Amino acid sequence: MAIFSAIAYGIGYTVGFLGAAAGLSTTTILSLATVATNVIGSVSLNLVARALAPKPTIPQTEIKAIINQVDAPRRIYVGRYMAGGIRAFFDVKGAALYQLILLNHGRIDRFISFWMDGKKVSLDSDGNVTSGNAANWTRVYTRDGAALGGNYTPLTANFGYWSANRRIQGQATFLVRMWMPKAEDFMKVFPKSYNTSWQWEFDSSAVYDPRTGQTAYKDNAALVEAFYLTHQDGYRLTPAEMNWASFSAMADVSDIPIPQKKGGTAPNLRLWGYWTLDEEPSQVLDRMHTSSGIRPYEMQDGRIGLIGGPFGEPACTLTAKDIEEIQTSEAISEREGYNVLRIFHLDPKQNYEIMEVAEWRDESRLAVEGEIPQEYRLEMCPNLSQARRLAKRQMHDDNRQKITIITNLVGLKARWPRFHGQRHTILLDYQPEDGSGRIIQGEYEVLDHEFDPVEMKCRIELGRVSRASEAWEPADEGESTADLPDDEGNPAPLMTATLTQRVVQVSAGTRQAILQVEAAAIPEREDLTIEAEYRKAGDSAWQKMVTTDLRAQSGAVEDGATYQVQVRWKGVFDGVAPRIPLGPITIQIDATPPGQPTELMPAGTSGISWRNPAGSFYAIRIYRGATNNLANAAFIHPVTGGASGQLSEYNDPVEPGTYYYWVRAANVSGVEGPAAGPVQITTT
Repeated sequence: MAIFSAIAYGIGYTVGFLGAAAGLSTTTILSLATVATNVIGSVSLNLVARALAPKPTIPQTEIKAIINQVDAPRRIYVGRYMAGGIRAFFDVKGAALYQLILLNHGRIDRFISFWMDGKKVSLDSDGNVTSGNAANWTRVYTRDGAALGGNYTPLTANFGYWSANRRIQGQATFLVRMWMPKAEDFMKVFPKSYNTSWQWEFDSSAVYDPRTGQTAYKDNAALVEAFYLTHQDGYRLTPAEMNWASFSAMADVSDIPIPQKKGGTAPNLRLWGYWTLDEEPSQVLDRMHTSSGIRPYEMQDGRIGLIGGPFGEPACTLTAKDIEEIQTSEAISEREGYNVLRIFHLDPKQNYEIMEVAEWRDESRLAVEGEIPQEYRLEMCPNLSQARRLAKRQMHDDNRQKITIITNLVGLKARWPRFHGQRHTILLDYQPEDGSGRIIQGEYEVLDHEFDPVEMKCRIELGRVSRASEAWEPADEGESTADLPDDEGNPAPLMTATLTQRVVQVSAGTRQAILQVEAAAIPEREDLTIEAEYRKAGDSAWQKMVTTDLRAQSGAVEDGATYQVQVRWKGVFDGVAPRIPLGPITIQIDATPPGQPTELMPAGTSGISWRNPAGSFYAIRIYRGATNNLANAAFIHPVTGGASGQLSEYNDPVEPGTYYYWVRAANVSGVEGPAAGPVQITTT
């Protein structure tokens, strides 16, 4: 197991992970060592008496964090999960911070989604973050553990001490590179500075499936347990010690499609979670059993199989002539049972938190006893239906009649289940021939079986079976009672902004235009101001606008040109507000059309004359067409200059034919007034 040391933090929160301090240096030393972890334990039939709430040695909150603990045990994940990891490298180069995180001890199947501070962010094909606070400021690289986990080019290229010897063989890792934004945006992009939390959601280990002979990612509960039992850092059984027919049968049970309340189906039994290399096998197997109802046991041939799933076909029938002694007990008192089972399970929809869901209640007992609660924590169960079904069964199992019998050698027939992939049951038909004693008949589950070779007797512990405990309808899922609230955070408010042009009188006869952006005020948000910038259409560079509170203005802009503007909020909220595009807008300094020319008439053989309109104008525009329709006429020539009311003319040398002419006055911004005309001219 690799040992990580000397990860130093000379970086204050207030100045960010880079600061501006010259000489900032973080020395990160990774020394590799191999530790063989030998797990010692035993697998037996007597695993029934286990806690209803087994917990891992590393709490889930720590699993989802990035930690620096130098001796933190490695984690091996199964199924789908979301986790942070163990920081293996932390150093600064130029304007970027590099962090290498160990995710999984061994190979994982695929990386699914990347999370920043508990929120999922989007990545492009190169691993650049494209959404959230860190969009365009963060890049992530990954290694799935198939080979080396430390040979990242950004590390070997930028840090001389990180050489090819930093192999991190067979470890799934990810590298995060965080660039420093502008000073005013830093705490918006990385509000937790270098303590920003990163997680991956991922499909973890590939498991062996004896039904196909293939090894691939699966979350099938039976195959996950087989994976742990045979893993070199798990229970370490050899394949020869496994009864693969038993595992195959239980894998089929785990794959049964179960209708879901919200529609569709989900596999019957799945396991998502992890174990650490310092855990006792009994701890790991207890968590898997609690979350799936499946446990390993030693079979008749001495190999290990799985028991669990549904009640199956009874192995045998024991009668009064086989039973020498019988004792019964009922779990109906406060001392021995409970009548409310509170259920907790792993909920992927709530960021992989352990969530409480609808409890099971024994209303008939509650009316007599009052509430006797018990918690049932299925920390590796990712499905509400699965959690509720297993809890219903558990409440049945823990609150049923128990019987202990002493039998002759016939009791050996009750030692093993009749078939793979089912719970171990037998039938009792206890009717004393002399009519004395209590008659006990029905189906019972074998909880424990001991054989005394000296006395030649069997001692068998049994639990009453009610197959009603397996009855299930999708509606029985109930509703989650403790969903995590939506994390609304404090995002930038929605912006309503308008873009206009303003015409400024610079001097007598001279006007110029500027752009103006104004944002609508948000009630009770005195912290908000705006930041805006503009550019001429076709230009690449943006120019800043001058801002006063909720208004921003540009410098002088060109009449007749088209401009683009973008604006964003600045204030107290999470992240950097997105820039809102406004426009395009075409500048028009003078929007008032001039008056209409008058006295339009032919002049000479191919010319026209007219009187300029009263009032100011910039130019006269002449249109010519082959028909008496201005809409089909073409603009042929501008005539600039000339005084208001002045007679003007224009000669138009054209080919022989009949033509129609119109004239219109236009102002400096190209706004035209009403047309005069047409006048018809025929040339030969």
